[in-house]
Amino acid sequence: MPPGSPIPGPFNTASTPYMIPVCIAFADPRYNKITFVMGTQMGKSATMQNVIGWKLDDEPAPIIYVGPTESNINNVVEPKIVEMFQEAKSLWIKFDKKSSKHKKRIAGVSLRFAWAGSATELASDSAVITLVDELDRPDENATGEGDLAEIAEARGDAYTDSKLGLTSTPTHGKVTATPHPETGLIHWGVSDKGKVSSPIWLQWEKGTRHEWSVPCPDCDEYFIPRSELLWWPGIGTDDECTPAQAAKEAKLICPHCGTQIADSKRKGMNEKGVAIAPGQSAVGVNGHVIITQNGQDHIVPYHSLLGTADENNHFSLWVSGLCSFSAKKSYGFLARKLLEALKSGNPNSLLTVYNTGFGEIYAIAGEAPEWEEVYALRSTYSSGQVPAGFDHLICTVDVQKNRLYYVLRAWRPGMSSRLVEWGEVWGDTDKPEVWNELAEFLDQEWDGHKIQLMCVDAGFRTDEVLAFVRRFKGRVRALMGFERLPKPFRLVRLEVDKKGKTRLHGDKRWDFDTTLAKAWVHNRVRWPKGKEGDWLIPADITEEYCRHIVAEEFNEETGKWNQTAKRNDYLDCEGMQYMAARMLRIDRKKSVVSDDEPDGPEHDDTQPDDSEETPPKATRKPAKRKRSTTRKRSSGSGFISRYR
Repeated sequence: MPPGSPIPGPFNTASTPYMIPVCIAFADPRYNKITFVMGTQMGKSATMQNVIGWKLDDEPAPIIYVGPTESNINNVVEPKIVEMFQEAKSLWIKFDKKSSKHKKRIAGVSLRFAWAGSATELASDSAVITLVDELDRPDENATGEGDLAEIAEARGDAYTDSKLGLTSTPTHGKVTATPHPETGLIHWGVSDKGKVSSPIWLQWEKGTRHEWSVPCPDCDEYFIPRSELLWWPGIGTDDECTPAQAAKEAKLICPHCGTQIADSKRKGMNEKGVAIAPGQSAVGVNGHVIITQNGQDHIVPYHSLLGTADENNHFSLWVSGLCSFSAKKSYGFLARKLLEALKSGNPNSLLTVYNTGFGEIYAIAGEAPEWEEVYALRSTYSSGQVPAGFDHLICTVDVQKNRLYYVLRAWRPGMSSRLVEWGEVWGDTDKPEVWNELAEFLDQEWDGHKIQLMCVDAGFRTDEVLAFVRRFKGRVRALMGFERLPKPFRLVRLEVDKKGKTRLHGDKRWDFDTTLAKAWVHNRVRWPKGKEGDWLIPADITEEYCRHIVAEEFNEETGKWNQTAKRNDYLDCEGMQYMAARMLRIDRKKSVVSDDEPDGPEHDDTQPDDSEETPPKATRKPAKRKRSTTRKRSSGSGFISRYR
């Protein structure tokens, strides 16, 4: 390890004992594929570097290392590998100093660096060992040729002793942990078809399905740590502690004796850890472990493994983030992160915590709720009313060929919201009449409140939407949904139109992640009434609206939303509501105590958040606009609302 490392000098395998079974598998001729799955700060990359160094030093043979991106290779991986060569004298004297950036020569053999987006680099060489780091991170089909793991595995076809190593932090999916019928140990089960889209997790399921297990310091029984065993005061009750308290008092619960295990015991438990597959049980005895499989006892050292009875040649290992070597990644740290994410109800936050913190997959969208569950969210107020304290009015509009669907929702700090009005504006959306009706709607008031921000879907009738946005610049935004984005929303400047001509108006569009938006809505359907962040509807809600909200379900295998009913427009509008609330930073504001208490004296929040576009200046003031007398809707309004 180079001088700048946390622990420079010879790598100490005892710091990450759960990686020793991985290294054993790379050296064991029984295994031709090795998959290891875990969160961040677990030593995955260091282990791959050690495998590279060992092979090039002791048994020189061609190696290919595949990273997620070219930038990752150039700025992170390649410099670290070169530093390792420099620090290991036996490697440095074999290193060809004339080697190129992406192809190193050591002891007469090559170490090639490739990345998921380069089919040429991946196909250029054969290798005895091919290593794919962060398998889940590249975009789907980033190679342009299909499954990255299969492409990488094909690099070893020319060698009878080739090995493929795969590692990553997992991503999307849903799986349950159940007790093994013979041993009683709780293992991850094999997922149902279509419930997991994480490539590394699917690879892990094809292998031996080993999991890192540790002994309880109180009863000495071995168990497999996972997030459900993490405890903090009042967990899951109305008396639940704060995230700060959870950070101080979190413990790991032994599933055998119920002991609350302190974080200070983590290192000692890891020192006696062993990899266990379903059907195996372990007992620690005098400095080693006895693993029982099919009624037979096998003595193995700590930090070791026993092959499965079916002699699977694909060794796979999962390690919980609760076993991380990192002092920062304590039980308290993970408890705080998880509790904060649970309280926020943000699917992306939960996904991040479960993936990077615990090394577990997470489904950002569960089973689609039934329309009756939406109907059960009725409150005591009537449509058209704005409950006290909900001072941020947002209108979202979904554009169809012959109508506009709209949703008007009132928000307050803490992300609680109340549906005020919903409906349709009928008419050809390529004609000005419909947009004039929408303009009248924008200028109305509800209980003294005006619409703070209107967001219109620009995926259809784009030119008409942009023209409407220009009419009400500052109060209206054009939105467009995409299935996956690197962040919830982003500003895009539209330099040219569909015909390739330069736009004269400096139009802007806000792209947003529809997967996150719709998942958030379904998450709020099951959010408890009265809890901060609740999402309620008026007493006179219609069945039609409720059915729209549940008209799509998420398929984890494809990572896409599938429409299950004819109309889903109000779901689209409600997804945009969430993104608009994020744009106004309502999620970052201090919450109020009750529905009857209005917002406190916050800073001026009347303008949408443009921080990603132009950083606000201290001297900048919101522009004042002269307004005519508020226009009320007449009986002849084109709006077809819930009263119809």
